[in-house]
Amino acid sequence: MFKSAAKSHIGHVRSCNEDSFIENPKIGLWLVADGVGGNTHGDFASQLVSQTIERKIRLGSTLKEAVEEAHLIVIKLGRDKPEVSGMASTVVAAHFKGTQFEICWVGDSRAYLVSQNDEMTQLTVDHNHAQVLVDSGEISLEEAQQHPSQRVLMHAVGISDKEWKVDQCEGELRPGERLLLCSDGLTGELKDGDILALLGEDKPLTVIVDELIEGALDSGGSDNITLTLIELDRHGVKASQQHKLNQLEEADEQLPLAQSGSKTAISYIALGVVAALVVVATAVWVA
Repeated sequence: MFKSAAKSHIGHVRSCNEDSFIENPKIGLWLVADGVGGNTHGDFASQLVSQTIERKIRLGSTLKEAVEEAHLIVIKLGRDKPEVSGMASTVVAAHFKGTQFEICWVGDSRAYLVSQNDEMTQLTVDHNHAQVLVDSGEISLEEAQQHPSQRVLMHAVGISDKEWKVDQCEGELRPGERLLLCSDGLTGELKDGDILALLGEDKPLTVIVDELIEGALDSGGSDNITLTLIELDRHGVKASQQHKLNQLEEADEQLPLAQSGSKTAISYIALGVVAALVVVATAVWVA
């Protein structure tokens, strides 16, 4: 149903790669976690967060529940083992059910959606001090990209604070669209326009991922760089169109009986739409 590619690079400056990622299409889960720099054992924290979320999703938890559980586990381990006290990680994760997705995040790792028209939307909002200044009107989004407080996190998995939260959003991945999850090692080096230019290319996802990492390295590579890129494959396109057919049928069935005359007319219209979509689906499937 999906095609995806993922990769992590240590960068040019750091001596350890504290990022991790999950690419698991079988359970519809993709995520990127970034161990918090300056704290001990950031690499272990990001791996623990990634593995905990994957395990909880396998057991049937919602994505938000899985992230919250990872948060509690990291905190507890830090309390029980002083040698890893203070470890923490960001996370951005996408969980799919069919073509519908839920995204949860804590920290400044991001999710972007690129449309068929090559328009890119940032789905996440950074949990850092620069974003606080943007929200208060003190600086612009453009200024935030280079602001020193961009590196100051307000929330992270494993750091307990009264306002700690998991943010989330929902959406649908449509044919021709791409979903990008990435650590700030990418967005800290490349502007959104540069990222979009590469994401819009008609190339295999593995090639685009390599080009994004190379671009970040060429721009300095001052941090670990990790990303995963997702799109529908042919099966996904077919499933997306079947999902739309099912929605039409459900809407038809839910029309009130008092409108039976209208219902009959709408049924024929729906059948016409279904037939047209089947033709399109067949054309896409054969192409």
